[in-house]
Amino acid sequence: MARASGERAPAFTAQELEKLVDGVLPQYTLLYDPPDQQVSAHQKKAIWRAIAKDVRTLGVHQRRSTHCRKRWEDIRRWTKKTA
Repeated sequence: MARASGERAPAFTAQELEKLVDGVLPQYTLLYDPPDQQVSAHQKKAIWRAIAKDVRTLGVHQRRSTHCRKRWEDIRRWTKKTA
C-alpha cells in the first residue's frame, strides 16, 4: 500500500528492530570498518538490500533499504549518546 506524499511510515515494531539488529551485526565489519577493507559502495548497498528484505519478511510494513539504514544509524547514535 502506497503512502501519500509527506506521510510518515509507521514506527518500526520490536520484531522489525530485532530482525534489523540480527541482520546488521554479522555484517557490521563490512559496513563500518575502515576504508582499507575495500568494500565498495555497491557491495554495501547490496548488504542493506538483503537486510531490508529480511525485515520485510515479517510482513508488517514494506521497509526499503534506506529506511533500515537510517533506523540503524538512529540506534547507533542513541546507544553512543547513552553510553
